[in-house]
Amino acid sequence: MQSTDIRLMRYSLAVVWIVTGILSLGIYPQEDSFALLARIGIEGTAASAALYLGSTADIVLGLMTLFAPSKRLWIAQALLVLIYTVVISIYLPEFWLHPFGPILKNIPFLTLLWLL
Repeated sequence: MQSTDIRLMRYSLAVVWIVTGILSLGIYPQEDSFALLARIGIEGTAASAALYLGSTADIVLGLMTLFAPSKRLWIAQALLVLIYTVVISIYLPEFWLHPFGPILKNIPFLTLLWLL
């Protein structure tokens, strides 16, 4: 693979992580995020911590994708995506049937991480 291809792959991954983190911090209605967290058994202070720590982690992963890429980072990201996928599959399985494919998109995302 050419270095420009790899750079483009990294930039697209970084955008997903950073924008997801920013959206979760408050652009997406927080009450909807808390309702989803409640459905998986996370409520109250734990839900706030999960939302803000998760959002911050997404942003940090995006920044690391830009400025500190490494095989260990790709593995960490893949594990996090797999964990998200398993949890959502168990507690929110309807997202597999959503017409926008929010969980199906994890398949090409994981493929991209594999290629990096």
